[in-house]
Amino acid sequence: MAVATICFKTCYKDMCVCYNSVGCLMRPYKSIFKCASFLRSISANSSEREKSSSKFVLKSSSREKQLQSLDTYFSKFKGNTDQYSSPSSATRDELSHSTKYFVENEQAKVDVYGGLKNGYDETSGLYLISAMTSINIAVYLFEIASPVKNSDLDLFSLPALYGAKINHLIIYGEWWRLLTPMFLHTGMLHMGLGCWILLTFGPQVCRAYGPFTFFLIYILGGLSGNLTSFLHTPDPTVGGTGPEFGIIGAWLIYHYQNKDAMSKDFFESMYQKALIATALGFVLSAFGPIDDWTHFVALFTGIAYGFLTCPSLQTESGEENGMTLTGFGGNVDPCKSFVFFSIFVLVLSSLLLVFEPPVGSLALDTLV
Repeated sequence: MAVATICFKTCYKDMCVCYNSVGCLMRPYKSIFKCASFLRSISANSSEREKSSSKFVLKSSSREKQLQSLDTYFSKFKGNTDQYSSPSSATRDELSHSTKYFVENEQAKVDVYGGLKNGYDETSGLYLISAMTSINIAVYLFEIASPVKNSDLDLFSLPALYGAKINHLIIYGEWWRLLTPMFLHTGMLHMGLGCWILLTFGPQVCRAYGPFTFFLIYILGGLSGNLTSFLHTPDPTVGGTGPEFGIIGAWLIYHYQNKDAMSKDFFESMYQKALIATALGFVLSAFGPIDDWTHFVALFTGIAYGFLTCPSLQTESGEENGMTLTGFGGNVDPCKSFVFFSIFVLVLSSLLLVFEPPVGSLALDTLV
């Protein structure tokens, strides 16, 4: 908005002087007031001269009226400018508030990709992941330190001998062998793969679902994988990477359900790592007592369990500014997670009533 040029012409004898006042938004008052003061001083000087000459009396009174009308105009102009400035200030405050809200939501979206999450206890999640990794490393070191020679089971350590999935002994009553294989590994590469997956995908799943649900996903992935191997093959197996594939499955379904609020580049990077982990898992199964079905079913179980417990991000569009704002649903309710965990355990246990596990030709008395 700009104010048109105001020209006031004053004539003195044979000379005419035109005084211009240009108002603009950047300098609305200064030039106007200077012009008004200058005109008043000219009017005062001219009035003194006109007192000595009667022929300028009428012109002087006319000039005073013009100055009064000009002062009135300036007063109105000042009031209009003040009214204009107030909405402008309010608009700037509104835009500042909107920008701040937008930046905060963008920062929150970045946190979901790989950073902190509202309501998430970073310390407890870090302790849990570190504890699970430490247990796997400690058990593997115990395997190295306790070799067993002349084993008919091709299991060459005490932890593997007393904790591996062996169908005969599970039928005989050693049911814990459906859980303990999730902490056993066949070598350095197998253990390294499990720890790498846990440290790569564990923090993401722990942030999304919460530490308690993350722990249930870990246990459920190992249990489902070992149970499937029990029903699938009579060969002794270990399943140290089964829980990690359950974590990958939960991570995949979380990003799929919230793909509109996720970073595409971050997802592609993590998806490539998931493919690499899957390929390495199938390669290692060819060199040790690892069942591929353990990985496959653990991955599927993680997807199914994650689908039922996955927290959803709520996306809303702002009407005033036309911006997309993202809110957070928080971590999963522990009670809800435990209820679904119990349902999954019951469903998996019911498979034992439907399918008969295969038993190899190994004599039972050689295992007792």
